[in-house]
Amino acid sequence: MKLALIVNQKKEDAESFQNIILQNLAERKIHPELFLNKNFQRDDFTNIDCIITLGGDGTILHTAGVLEGMEVPILGINTGHLGYLTEIRKRREIDGAITRLLAGDYVEDRRSMLRGKIVREGKEIFSRLALNEILFSRVRGVSIHHFQVFCDGMELVRYSSDGIIISTPTGSTAYNLSAGGPIISPEAQVYIMNPICAHSFNNRAVVLDDRRVLEIIMEKGDQVLSFDGEEPVELFSKDKIIIEKAKEETVLVKFSGESFLHTLREKMALV
Repeated sequence: MKLALIVNQKKEDAESFQNIILQNLAERKIHPELFLNKNFQRDDFTNIDCIITLGGDGTILHTAGVLEGMEVPILGINTGHLGYLTEIRKRREIDGAITRLLAGDYVEDRRSMLRGKIVREGKEIFSRLALNEILFSRVRGVSIHHFQVFCDGMELVRYSSDGIIISTPTGSTAYNLSAGGPIISPEAQVYIMNPICAHSFNNRAVVLDDRRVLEIIMEKGDQVLSFDGEEPVELFSKDKIIIEKAKEETVLVKFSGESFLHTLREKMALV
C-alpha cells in the first residue's frame, strides 16, 4: 500500500505523533510520502492508496479541498481540539489503526460535498467544492447585507443578515452549530441554509433536500465567499452564486462501529 502522511506542524503534538507513525511504518518496510502543512497539490496523490492526516478537522478539510473528489481514503489522526472528522484521537490507538489500515480492515465513510459557482455578468468565473460549508460573510463594518435566495428557480426568501452559511450534514456540527443551526446526521440527504444574525423575523435555518439548487443574488458588494475556511473570494453587487450537491465525495477511513450519536455525545459532553 502506498501511503501519504500530511502533518499540520502547528499542532502541539504533531512532531511526536509524526515520529510514532513514521517509526511504526518503517518497521513494516513502508516509507510514506511526507507533506508538511499545506505544501501539497492534487497531482501529488495520483498513485497514493490512502492518506493519513495528522492535525485536526481543518487539516482534513484542506486535504479534501485539494483532492477535489479524488476517491483516495483519508485517515484522520487528531492532535487538534474537537476532531469530529478524525477517526483516531489517542496516541495509544495509532498502532492498531495502522495495522487495520494495512490489512484493509476498515469501511469507507463517504461524505457528500457542495459545489459553489460564482456567476458574474452571465459568465461563470469561479467554482470550488466544500466538505463542511460555503460561507457568505461581510468584509468590514457592521452594515446589514441583503440576499435574494432562489430554490430551483423560484424565489424562496430574502435575508437581511450579516451573512449566510450553507452547510453539508458533515458541516452541521461546525460553524452552523455555533450559529444556532440544527445538527444533521452525516448520511442524511439534505443541506442547511442558515442566516447569520438575521435582522428580521425570517431568521430560522432551512433544511433542504439535497436535490435542490440554490441561487443567491448579492444585492450589494462588500461580501466574500469562502469554502471550508479557505482563502475567500470577493463578491460584487449582482453576482449570482449557485450552490448544489456535488457529484464528488470525500472518503474517510472508519474503523469503529460507533454511531454518529455516540460521537456527538462524546464531543458535546451530553449526559
